[in-house]
Amino acid sequence: MSLIRFRATPAGGQLRSMDGGPSRRQGAPRGFATRLIAALVLVCAIAVARPASAYADSFETERVDISAAVLADGGLQVTELRTMAFDDDVNGVFWSLPLAENQQGMPTSYHIDAVQAIDEDGTQRAFSQVDNAQNGDRDVYTTSLDSSQVQVKLFSPQEDGDEVTFSISYTLRGAVMAWPDTAELYWQFVGPGWEDESNDVSLKISFPVADLAADTNTDAKAFRAWGHGPLDASVALDLTVPEVTYTVPAVDGGEFAEARVVFPLAWVPDLTVPQSVSGEERMQTVLSEEQRWADEANARREQARTVTLVGSIVLVSVGAVLLVAMVVLKLTRGRSSKPSFQETYFRDVPSQDHPAVIAAFMGSDVPDNAFIATLMHLTDDGIITLNQETVKERRLLGGSKEVEDYRMTLQDPTRVTDSIDRAAIDLYFGPGAQAGDSVLFGSLDQEAKHSPTSYSERIEAFKSEVRARLEMRGLVASTGAAYIAVASVLGAIVIVGAVFFMALTDGANLPASFVAIALAAVAIVVSFTFKRYSQEGVELRARCEALKRWLEDFTRLDEAVPDDLILWNKLLVMAVALDVSDEVLRALADAVPVDRRMDPYGGYYFPLYWWCYPHGGMGSPAHEMHGVHQATISQLASSADSSAGGFGGGFSGGGGGGVGGGGGGSF
Repeated sequence: MSLIRFRATPAGGQLRSMDGGPSRRQGAPRGFATRLIAALVLVCAIAVARPASAYADSFETERVDISAAVLADGGLQVTELRTMAFDDDVNGVFWSLPLAENQQGMPTSYHIDAVQAIDEDGTQRAFSQVDNAQNGDRDVYTTSLDSSQVQVKLFSPQEDGDEVTFSISYTLRGAVMAWPDTAELYWQFVGPGWEDESNDVSLKISFPVADLAADTNTDAKAFRAWGHGPLDASVALDLTVPEVTYTVPAVDGGEFAEARVVFPLAWVPDLTVPQSVSGEERMQTVLSEEQRWADEANARREQARTVTLVGSIVLVSVGAVLLVAMVVLKLTRGRSSKPSFQETYFRDVPSQDHPAVIAAFMGSDVPDNAFIATLMHLTDDGIITLNQETVKERRLLGGSKEVEDYRMTLQDPTRVTDSIDRAAIDLYFGPGAQAGDSVLFGSLDQEAKHSPTSYSERIEAFKSEVRARLEMRGLVASTGAAYIAVASVLGAIVIVGAVFFMALTDGANLPASFVAIALAAVAIVVSFTFKRYSQEGVELRARCEALKRWLEDFTRLDEAVPDDLILWNKLLVMAVALDVSDEVLRALADAVPVDRRMDPYGGYYFPLYWWCYPHGGMGSPAHEMHGVHQATISQLASSADSSAGGFGGGFSGGGGGGVGGGGGGSF
């Protein structure tokens, strides 16, 4: 136990405002307008600059439990527990206990009684007071005094991820004052000096009275309590104990939470009224101040409710109008005309377009199946062949093992005349490839890993050829780019506005914000469906959809394979372009009689069929190539990433005249 006492000098008095009352410049609660301006400034700052670094506290105060007992002589016995979760290595924490003058001009003083810590496992550690300590010391504390504060440093090294509850007990004198007509406690139990937010704050104040229920002289009006600080905090009184309970969800760094309680002077029998205030009635002054501050706080609450209501209506209305507008535009200007082709099935190649173009037209951008359909198309034309091999693969820890793989071999590149086919050969075999060049499926992702820039450029070159061909066809009359841009911008404004509005109103408009965000998100999604097709595009889509239905239903329709096997081979390629499943693709290949698929020596007469069947322990080449393509895309992405009234109720926003407060942090 420390025997040191600290008292304030006249120079250490509290700040006072121009009108002689307590200054609320520091620690005053932020109003809605102030918070709105701060948020807008933050948005502007983020928009114009990217900070090189950001300040981050080394801990987060998850809970604060304070108990305070008013003593018979007017002292205040305080025990404060702060549960801190650390996100950095620190040497300890500190409390700053301010020295000031109370409302009677008397200086405050502190007597440090005990310091301890409670670890996550429940272990309690008592701290010993020492005159000096160094960083790295453990379970000791020091005290230092200047004209404005007492600083208590708790040396307790902590690592990132630790959670500890620190407890400090002290006796504060000067917070409880005796007036001719009442006793008054005016005390900041959380001061503006804390460097981080204090969450889940609770305070219980007890009084040295054994049984008020039997005290018929006790007037309930003589026992009142108020709170100053965050407007979402509350205070409750229990006359039968007696006790006052304060509950504060959070106190931001730089703000304060303050208790003011008036109670019968008889409850502090050993506290005398100073001669300087012997003729001053205090209760009416307290009631007048608290009424004014309560009116101001209630006005701000009402303003906040109005702003919340109006803002919620505006956000939901804008989101709803945006969605309705997108739906109406989609139904009026974003709809394609009906096709003249109305058949359920289509049994022919839908157009002379390259299979990759069909895949891109029916899918999104240039999908994976556009690459596989192109390779199958080149196989059908005899440009490449496909075989199964057993190759040796190096083990991570040395040696090798045998694995199965597929090998593509280039036969006659001179016959390639289509730019899409040429881009595919450059992609898989490399620019300037010649007859006889080959590549294993398993080597493609390694090439993407070792030469990401070159491989990425070749993939983009293939996609660019497909996109250009599709654009030249004029199958899409409108992509809806203007609608997408408008919906995206307005939707983003609604979403960002809803998020900021939730923050500014502390979640008071949470349901309305979620509704506004959902409406805006759906509107944006609807805008992306605005693609409108030309009449030729409408007819082609209808034929493609009918062809896909026929291919998927072919086996159950019990129809015969067309006599023109060349056509059937092209339909197999088209099945991949239309993204049928592996099972459907194999069933379509199985539909061709064996003797028509194989040469007289039992080999595959049509190399195309190699793509449809599994070989050895592998899946079908069409299936395996899909996995290879995904692996190379992931490899490229990885390579790119690595380079770069006084009877309880709510708080008011006034006050600021209570002693105590202070703050603390880590070191």
